[in-house]
Amino acid sequence: MSDRVLLKVYYFGQILLQTSEGVTFVCENPLDVVIPFTISFEELKDVICEKIHSERARRVACILYRYPIQVFGGFVQFQTKYVTDEASMQEMFSMYIENRSQLAFIELYVEFEQSEADRNILREDYNSDSEEEFESNYEVVGPDGDEDQGDGPMAPDVSDVANALANEVPFEEPSFMRVLDLEAMHVPEFPDYTSAEIPFVADGEFAVGMEFSSREAVIKAIKEYTIRRSVDYRVYESEPLTFYAKCTQYGSGCDWLIRVSMISRKYCWVIRRYNGSHTCTRATISQDHSKLGSNSIAEAIKPLVEADPSLKVKSVIAEVQSKFNYTVSYRKAWLAKQKAVEKIFGGWEASYEALPIWFGAMCHKEPSAVVHFETMPAYQGDDLVADIRVLHRVFWSYYPCIRAFRHCKPVVQVDGTHLYGKYKGCLLVAVSQDGNNNIVPIAFAIVEGETSDAWYFFLSNLRQHVVTRDGVGLISDRHESINAAVERSNGAWSPPRAFHMFCIRHIESNFLRKFKAPYLQKLVVNLGYSRTVREYEVRYQRLREWGEAYTNWLNRIPRE
Repeated sequence: MSDRVLLKVYYFGQILLQTSEGVTFVCENPLDVVIPFTISFEELKDVICEKIHSERARRVACILYRYPIQVFGGFVQFQTKYVTDEASMQEMFSMYIENRSQLAFIELYVEFEQSEADRNILREDYNSDSEEEFESNYEVVGPDGDEDQGDGPMAPDVSDVANALANEVPFEEPSFMRVLDLEAMHVPEFPDYTSAEIPFVADGEFAVGMEFSSREAVIKAIKEYTIRRSVDYRVYESEPLTFYAKCTQYGSGCDWLIRVSMISRKYCWVIRRYNGSHTCTRATISQDHSKLGSNSIAEAIKPLVEADPSLKVKSVIAEVQSKFNYTVSYRKAWLAKQKAVEKIFGGWEASYEALPIWFGAMCHKEPSAVVHFETMPAYQGDDLVADIRVLHRVFWSYYPCIRAFRHCKPVVQVDGTHLYGKYKGCLLVAVSQDGNNNIVPIAFAIVEGETSDAWYFFLSNLRQHVVTRDGVGLISDRHESINAAVERSNGAWSPPRAFHMFCIRHIESNFLRKFKAPYLQKLVVNLGYSRTVREYEVRYQRLREWGEAYTNWLNRIPRE
């Protein structure tokens, strides 16, 4: 089978841009096709159309394939290119052969041309006026069938696709570009829902014929209506082209129902059936509301979280009480805040997955920058996960920082701070000082903790790439892991190449924690700043007069 290749063809689906492996193709039923390497481009298009038994797949508009590239630390990211002619198809085959050890098949995404009749098809099958005929086809989804929808990956907009997939090869525009609504650029950036023809009536009720911009806008409007009136509903159908819900008391004193369908000709959602306002009692609603989910709360508190990411959960609860007149649980408020933080600043997983991409972009823009990754194998339980590596440590320094150190004092101070969040670890930083006593950061690292191995990783890279001159002073706290890393450095951080010394501010802090004697604080600091042996001895004797326990404690700290 060396003269043939397996294609996995995706169609009528989505192109996801920002995933853990770069660009990803998805669709409901990918098609497997085996073809010879000798096939022509026109034959390839004919085979695809023949295998996909659909009236919509009459003529191929464009073909894309995705291919792997190596980034830092052994990570693999996928990018895409268009297949437009014989040459680009042979280039695709060549990339597959080069990466055959990583790829079992070639993945294609195919767009098909649309006829004018296809674009104007109205989904009348979803708009039957017979309630009995309609309801006979559906079962109850459940009271929370629509809760927290939209968490999955979203299809990218056209500009994202164009930017991510652009290359120098000319291509025919895909079908979705031929039906762009250029007037859409003038609509509000975040429309909740629109009612172009039938506005909301004075009492805030829905009406048949009311239009919405999207399925999400429909669900949001129904939720807000339900919360505002202290009623509830049950979802009977939640499909890509239809949303149908009834009051939870339907058949027991309340006839409220709503049915909204997508009208492709108008590019909007329209209320097709509505039975009027609720007539049920509100006594069954508790102080919380089932439709006031964490996603809805997250949207409501986004401005507060963006202004103050450290917003307290109790403040979130108070904001919900003020805005919706409901008291939500601590857990729901906490979860809403986490979702709001993720929507504003990004998620933990996405941030770490983007690290190789960002560092790659940084080194592409400034090749003299330094980045060094260390990765570990991934395990699921006790089983090794093949072809996946996880971040262990990363060291980096920007070229302006490396150049700046050449003009700084021959002093380097290192310290670490713990990272608090979903993923623990430490941020290690090295700084120096310029002639005007300004602090200059020169290197950084994210490591698993302040261990001897982590500090050795940081100090070794710091010495190799940034602090290349001799005769420098290395200032740190008295952490044992730093001392061990210095001893392992094979003289790189030892005299005469470097002189390791302890930070007097850390010694001062440790002294106060040990003795609770703030009146001796200044004397201890001045001891560290002594410029001559005589000056040091005078201050040492003065401290000893306060008590030998103080000087005995200082004697355990090595002195140069």
